[in-house]
Amino acid sequence: MPRPNLSQDIIEEILSRLPVKSLLRFKCVSKSWKSLISSPSFARMQLERASGTSVVITSTPSRLNLVDYETSFCEVPLDFPPKRQDRRVRIMGSCHGLVAVALEKDKVFLWNPSTGDYKKLPDPCFPSSGLLCFYGFGYDSSTDDYKLLLGAQTSAWHPISYTFCKEVTVSIFSLRNNSWRMIQFPSANSSIFPFLNLSGSLVNGALHWLKGKNVTVEIQAFDLKTERFSIVPIPDKPQTSLHYLNIGVLGGRLCLTFYNHNFCLNEPPSHHPLEIWVMKDYGVKESWSKFLTVGEKPIIWLMPLCISKGNEVISINEKKDLIRSDAEEAISEKFRICKCDAEIFGGFHLCHAAVCARSLLSPNVQGRNRKRKNMTRGIYP
Repeated sequence: MPRPNLSQDIIEEILSRLPVKSLLRFKCVSKSWKSLISSPSFARMQLERASGTSVVITSTPSRLNLVDYETSFCEVPLDFPPKRQDRRVRIMGSCHGLVAVALEKDKVFLWNPSTGDYKKLPDPCFPSSGLLCFYGFGYDSSTDDYKLLLGAQTSAWHPISYTFCKEVTVSIFSLRNNSWRMIQFPSANSSIFPFLNLSGSLVNGALHWLKGKNVTVEIQAFDLKTERFSIVPIPDKPQTSLHYLNIGVLGGRLCLTFYNHNFCLNEPPSHHPLEIWVMKDYGVKESWSKFLTVGEKPIIWLMPLCISKGNEVISINEKKDLIRSDAEEAISEKFRICKCDAEIFGGFHLCHAAVCARSLLSPNVQGRNRKRKNMTRGIYP
């Protein structure tokens, strides 16, 4: 029986729907398949076909791990070649399967855990005396460019007032241009502690942080296309919970968690369960609505990460546990990321988590320094 002669378009269509792990093996089938699977256009096609297939990447001072959250939390160690035991690691964001990783505060990499491909970025425009106070990583569809934002806070002497004032310096990296540049941060937005969360949540082509303002909070957004800061409206109810708000992304929508408890009244914590709110229409204040109440046990801090295929909310709490919350508003599973008791060590938060898509995208498509460790077999299970 003669072999069917499939067209190139059909072959591409079939291959683009296969898992990354299989595609990495299929590079050995032939030179034409290797060329196809290695091409940027095929990587983009595979990413579109595989939308919704993701895992959680976690970091502690000593290791990076992959956690498959669909059925039960299953942790697998990851190999990040630049990581040494004496270098603390921070996950700064994830987009399209690329993860921004920092060693200490000034050595930054873009890394694809699916393939092992990584790129060291040029040294950022970061003040030596600056304190990293916010960051974020995302994709600008208008220019087909990946951008990493770093915000640092420094003290500057003002000779007129004879005082030290806090100033914010913002640097942005363009993968397409392979360079950093400074951008203007609105002076009116500066404060001693401008942002309540370090990592920006990527929604609608913009990064989002919570920012303290007097006794309330506001959502500070940075549009990756226009490269301008703006304010996104916040619902009225959580305004009283300044220290117990958090921001995240659920189902591609901006979300907030808040724990509405007044410690001055000495009320039992169990009387005030934590709530998750979702903005259904981006930028519309009236579209905020309560999505889920996590009320089984008192939790005062929660960062939502994603929704599983079983419609469960995957989050990380203040004790650095991964939490699975079901539709019945109960916590069905917990998984400790880090066994350390302290939350901060040497200026670095011990645990970080980010949702990462499984993709073939390479951070080196527009660069010259291509690292190939683990490129054939990948490091995802």
